Amino acid sequence: MFTIAFLVVAGLLQLLASQVASGESKPNYTFGIRSKATLSSERAWKAAHSSALGALKAIPLLLLAFSVTLWAIFAALPKDDASVPWIFFAGMGFTIILVALLMHMYRKADSVATRIAAGEE
Repeated sequence: MFTIAFLVVAGLLQLLASQVASGESKPNYTFGIRSKATLSSERAWKAAHSSALGALKAIPLLLLAFSVTLWAIFAALPKDDASVPWIFFAGMGFTIILVALLMHMYRKADSVATRIAAGEE
């Protein structure tokens, strides 16, 4: 289950990265880094997403690596109840790393958008 979720999130982040890179990403309430600051103007939206573009490209690769690692763990362990905690806790550890990276990306992007919305740049 972790690998399916990781691959779905990786696909969505890759889609957002390609929209940002091509300039197709516009302020909306459905898809993207949404905060009061990023939604305040198109300029703030574009600057925030541009600042997050590196992470938007790197995190899907990391999620792919997490998925491969989980499959390798699953393949290496015996197929019994004793293996379940290894797979579960590895998946949870990867999920915690993912959430921390996404929170960092959001805070960085929101900070950029907040400065623009406040007229500092």
